Amino acid sequence: MSQTATEAVTGTKLSINQLGKTYGKTVALQPVSLEVRTGELLTLLGPSGSGKTTLLQLISGLVDATTGRLIIDGVDQTDAPVHQRDIGVVFQSYALFPHLTVRENIAFPLQMRGTPADQIKSRVDDALAMVGLAHAADRSPRALSGGQQQRVALARCLVYRPSVILMDEPLGALDRKLREVMQDEIKRIHRETGATIIFVTHDQEEALALSDRICLMNNGQIEQIGTPREMYEKPASVFVADFIGESNIFKGAMENGQLATEVGSLPVQAATSADTSAVMVRPEDIILNGSEPWALDGTVIESTYAGSDTRVTIALKGDKMVIVRRPAQMDDLARGLAVKVSWKPEHACYLDN
Repeated sequence: MSQTATEAVTGTKLSINQLGKTYGKTVALQPVSLEVRTGELLTLLGPSGSGKTTLLQLISGLVDATTGRLIIDGVDQTDAPVHQRDIGVVFQSYALFPHLTVRENIAFPLQMRGTPADQIKSRVDDALAMVGLAHAADRSPRALSGGQQQRVALARCLVYRPSVILMDEPLGALDRKLREVMQDEIKRIHRETGATIIFVTHDQEEALALSDRICLMNNGQIEQIGTPREMYEKPASVFVADFIGESNIFKGAMENGQLATEVGSLPVQAATSADTSAVMVRPEDIILNGSEPWALDGTVIESTYAGSDTRVTIALKGDKMVIVRRPAQMDDLARGLAVKVSWKPEHACYLDN
């Protein structure tokens, strides 16, 4: 079967095959492979230096790959120059022209592509309406708020209808509330346009809120790819469990059907692998003062009201700290209070080497 036919059958927009980048002896990105589905919003998530931005630069063509191939819509684009790739990029810095109006900024990529003037006007009008800035068409970008400037940058990318849209931490400079508003805007625009979007962020909450799938990266390689729910509920490693959301991780080794840890022997599910070396429990799954015979003795160190819930820190044996999330309407737990800590084994996640 030809490459094009394969792409059509699988619904794959972009295929990354062993794409890697080195600078001399420094490995910025180990050879990685992944497929981006047509119309999905895939987030490249990871800490600073994980390789996510390097991968985005390789896809855009801003950086040449050392190894591997990049296929877009069945066509090998590995060696194609930036201007020949049907890709749009939205940067954190907005990169707007201060001497042009909002309308002129959005029209610029169409003018560079030789689009007829009548089409430019209608497409710019559509893009302005899409991002809710029709009223600001003739303003200078300097007269806009940070969120509005980011919408202009997004409209400028959408207006020429690229095959793939790359977003490099576009909301990083915005405050929390404005970031949440823009997250909803991006989700709406993605839903209405059906665009294929690759979104880079270091913020795991942002990734969980936005993504169809998340590609979590670390040390220049892919740790796990999955839906937000899969990443949160079924992490593939201790790193994933620790990076995605809050977690309580107990490390140890299997002995006599239990996990022997620094806080004691913990129960596991019947089918748990003998190679299991850690158990992860989310704060909302911790039970306080339950009836389990193996429950761990703990002492409340801190209880912090957080609006919808209360975050409780509990010290176990060996100064192991456990985080618990409880509904805010439940009674406060005083510091120094002795409690029993447990969870249902089926609500835990078991990780191995």
